[in-house]
Amino acid sequence: MLKNLSIKKKLAGGFGAIVVIIVALLAMAYANFTKLSTANEWDKHTLRVLLEAGEVETAMIQIQNSTRGFMLTGEESITKPIPLEEEKVRQHMAEIKRLTADNPAQQERLKRLAPLMQNWIDNVIHPLLEKRRALNLKVGVSQQVATAADVLNGAKTIAEVRRIIREISEEEDRLLAERSKASANLSQTMMLLLIAGGGVCTALALGIGGLLSKALAAPLVRLSATVDRIARGEQGARVEVGSRDELGQVSGAFNLMAQAIQDSQDKELAASNLLKSKVDSLLGVVTKAAAGDLTGKVEVQGDDAIGQLAAGLERMFDNLRTLLNNVQKAGIQVTTSATEIAASAKQQEATGVEQAQTSVEILATTKEISANISHLVKTMEEATSVADYTTHATADAQGNLKRMDGTMQNMVSATDSINAKLAALSEKASNINSVLTTITKVADQTNILSLNAAIEAEKAGEAGRGFSVVATEIRRLADQTSVSTWDIEQMLKEMQSAVSASVMGMDKFSEEIRRSVGEVRQVTNQLSGVMDQVQKLAPQFDQVLQGMQSQAVGAAQINETMMQLNEATQQTVESLKSTSEAVHQLQYAAGGLQSSVATFSVAA
Repeated sequence: MLKNLSIKKKLAGGFGAIVVIIVALLAMAYANFTKLSTANEWDKHTLRVLLEAGEVETAMIQIQNSTRGFMLTGEESITKPIPLEEEKVRQHMAEIKRLTADNPAQQERLKRLAPLMQNWIDNVIHPLLEKRRALNLKVGVSQQVATAADVLNGAKTIAEVRRIIREISEEEDRLLAERSKASANLSQTMMLLLIAGGGVCTALALGIGGLLSKALAAPLVRLSATVDRIARGEQGARVEVGSRDELGQVSGAFNLMAQAIQDSQDKELAASNLLKSKVDSLLGVVTKAAAGDLTGKVEVQGDDAIGQLAAGLERMFDNLRTLLNNVQKAGIQVTTSATEIAASAKQQEATGVEQAQTSVEILATTKEISANISHLVKTMEEATSVADYTTHATADAQGNLKRMDGTMQNMVSATDSINAKLAALSEKASNINSVLTTITKVADQTNILSLNAAIEAEKAGEAGRGFSVVATEIRRLADQTSVSTWDIEQMLKEMQSAVSASVMGMDKFSEEIRRSVGEVRQVTNQLSGVMDQVQKLAPQFDQVLQGMQSQAVGAAQINETMMQLNEATQQTVESLKSTSEAVHQLQYAAGGLQSSVATFSVAA
C-alpha cells in the first residue's frame, strides 16, 4: 500500500497518524480530567455544607454561652454578639438550603431544623434575656432568672437541633466518602489511560517511523548502489523499482537513461570500430599507391561518406592504372618508333623515298601519341575532380562526428539535470528538518508547561495531587516526542547523505561521458588528418596534369617537326644529320618517359 503513495503523502500520513493518536490520548485525558474536576467540585460542595452546618452549630453555642453569661452576670455587653450570631444562623441556614437543593433528604431535615432553631431563639433565648433585663431594674432581687422548666426546654431543643445537624453532617460525610472513592477510581483510570496510551502511542510512532524509513531509505540505498556499480564500469546494472512514488519514478527514469547510454555507447563503439577498419583499409591502399604500387584493391563499401570516398578512390586508381598502361604502351611505341626513325635516318642517306615513307609513319605515330596524351590529360582532370569530391565527403563525415559530439554534450546536460533533481530532494529533506525542529520546540514548550502545572499542583496540596500526576505524564510524553523527533531527524540526515552519495556517483558518470566525448573528438581529429592527406593528393594530381600537358605540347612540337621533316625529304645530307640528332633526342625522351612509368605497378 505504501509503495503506491507519494513521499509527501507518506510523511503526511505518518505524522498525521502520530498527531491523531496524541490528540485522541489528550482528549481522553481531558475527559477524565473534567470528571476529576467535577468530583473535586462536589467534594468542595460537601465540605462547604459541612462547614456551614458547623457554623450554624457554633453560632447556636455562642448564643447559648452569651445568654448564660448574661443570666449569671447581668452584664449587657455580653448580649451584643447574640443578634449577630442570630443573623449568622439565618445566613448559614439559607446557604445550607441553597447548597443542598439537589438533595431532598437534606431539604427535609432543614425544614425540621429551621423551626426548631427559630422557636428556641424566640421562646427560650429572648424571654430569658427579657427576664434578666427586667431583673436588672430591680435592686435586691435574686440573681436566679431561669426556671428548671426553661432550662430543660432549652436543653431538649438544643439536643434536637444538634441531632439534626449531626444527621446532615453524617449524610454529607457519606456523600464525601462516595465521591472520594469515585475520584480515586477516576485517578486510577486516568493513570492507566496515560500509561497504556503512552505505550501505544510510542509503539505506533516507532512502527510508523520504521515503515517510513523502510519506504524512503531503501529505494535511495538501491539507487546509490546501482550508481556505484555503473561508476565501476558495470553498464548493465539496473535499479530495482519497488514503488510508484517519486523515488520509484526516479529509479525508472534512471534505468531508462542507463539503458539509453549503454545502447548509445554500443552503437558508438560499433561505429568507431567500423570507421576505424574502413579508414585503416583505405590508408593501406593509399600508402601502397604513394609508394608506386597501384595493385591494391579498395574493399570498403557503403553509402556513407567513407564508402563514397572509397568508391571515388577505386575509380581514381582504375583510371590511373588505365592511364599508366597506356603511357607504358606509348613509351614502348615511342622507343620502337625512335629506333625505326634512326634506322630510317641511316637509310635516308641511301634513298629519299624510304625517308619520306618513314616520315609519314613517324607523323602518324606522333599523332597517336598526341591523342593518347590528350586522353591522359582528361583522365587526370577527372582524377582531380574525384580528389575534390573525396575532400568534401571527408568534411561531411567530420561534421557528422561533430553532431555526435553535440549529442554527447546533451547527455552531459541530462546528467546535470538529474544532479539538480537530487539536490532538490536534499533541499526538501532540509525542509522536513525545519518541521521537526518546530515539533521539538513544541515538545519543549509542553515540557515547560507541564513543569509549571506540576509546581502549581504542589502549591494546591492534596487537592492538586491528581493534576500533578497528569502534568508529570504530559512532561514524559513531551520527552518521548522529543526523542522520536530526534530519531526521525537522524533518519533524514542519513537520507541526505544517501542523496549526496548519489550526486557524487552522477558526477563520476558525467566524467565518463565527458571522457567519451574526448575520444570522439580524437576520432574527429584523426579523420581531419585523413582529409589533409587526401587534400595533399590534389596538388600531386595537378603536377601530373601539368606534366601531361607539357608532354602534349611536346607531342605537338614533334608533330610539327615531323611535318617539316616530311617537307624537307629533298634536303641534303646535312638535313639528314639534323634529323638523326632529333631522333636521338626523341629516344632520350622516350627512355625518360618509360623510366617514369616503370615505378608504378598496375598488374596484380
